[in-house]
Amino acid sequence: MQVKACQLCGKLAPVTYTCKQCQREVCEACFKHDVNVCSECYSRLKKGMPLFTFPLKLFLLGFALIFLGMIFLIASSILYGNVQTTTGVVILVGPIPIIIGTGPHSFFAILLAAILTILGIVFFLLIRK
Repeated sequence: MQVKACQLCGKLAPVTYTCKQCQREVCEACFKHDVNVCSECYSRLKKGMPLFTFPLKLFLLGFALIFLGMIFLIASSILYGNVQTTTGVVILVGPIPIIIGTGPHSFFAILLAAILTILGIVFFLLIRK
């Protein structure tokens, strides 16, 4: 281990870390381990970091839509009482789809669930690139 002066604080210490942003060799006290940058670059990154990133916004939108759908289902069952329900579910276990449906119109519910699953997979693959 080489003892050199830290390029940020100037202390003589074992310089074992290199900042990912500015390539400075810094001591352990000046290095942020969670993001692999020095404390100066970290303060610059922290200022420009948005509170809600796109994946978080997408997650919150999905959560809100599911919650709203559940509210509608509960409200319709309370208001209309004795109504037949139809359900279609697609469960993906790796590449193997498990498709389940019940009710008089289960074919259409299963078809809708399968189409939404395919669209979700395509959307996921497009976002990853």
